Amino acid sequence: MSPIPEASPPADGAGRRRAAPMSPEDRRAAIIEAVMPLVEERGADATSRELADAAGVAEGTLFRAFGDKVCLIGEVALTGLLRASDPAVTRADLESIDPRLPLVDRVRQVIERGQRRSEEAVAWVMVLRFLHTREGADEQDHLHRERAAQMRSRLMAQQETRRAVVEETLGRVLAQDLDRLRVPIEVAVSLIESATAHHRPGLERMGPPLPAEVLADALVHGIVGEKRSPDTNVPDTHDSSPAGHAGGGAPSYPGEED
Repeated sequence: MSPIPEASPPADGAGRRRAAPMSPEDRRAAIIEAVMPLVEERGADATSRELADAAGVAEGTLFRAFGDKVCLIGEVALTGLLRASDPAVTRADLESIDPRLPLVDRVRQVIERGQRRSEEAVAWVMVLRFLHTREGADEQDHLHRERAAQMRSRLMAQQETRRAVVEETLGRVLAQDLDRLRVPIEVAVSLIESATAHHRPGLERMGPPLPAEVLADALVHGIVGEKRSPDTNVPDTHDSSPAGHAGGGAPSYPGEED
């Protein structure tokens, strides 16, 4: 990538205008963008020299823009976290799912997309947690703490928006099967979100995380009913109406008509 300008270039001999200098915020944004792949790969272990090389600037430029390496990496991680949980990205992910697919395949793709975004978010959270254990006197930089607080506030508001987007968009993903659901749509959304969270690192489990296709099959077909035959020549009746499944009536949920 092109090096980030260190300072405003002087006018040339003919008096022609040169490009306007970058504002401090634009410079900061450009540095964050340039070093993000390095921080994603190396986390808090990236050195100041490596960060400066990735941005194409002198180390002094990094210190003037961010105060120190911890401040820079912290803002990179918060920026990555904001992007990983961007409601617009979530909407695009879910709207790209083909509504003509069988229900279990649609749910599988929802889980897979959610797992990818979750893994991205968790990776940035781990960087922030590691930084927290290494912060010292430099964390008292007032401007850094103020910017970090603003970004955290944006993240909290964004998470609320994302939740609404997931519920709305999942309603469209599941639209052609709404009459088959035996739980309210908000319950279905919560179950799918829980299946996505099952894949996150750091959770205590008795075994490795389950594949998305296994989770989707269990969500759509349940854990009680007819055995699924391993013989591909045997017709699969699990996509038939829930009324045809063993067990008969479904339990009622608050808000549903008796």
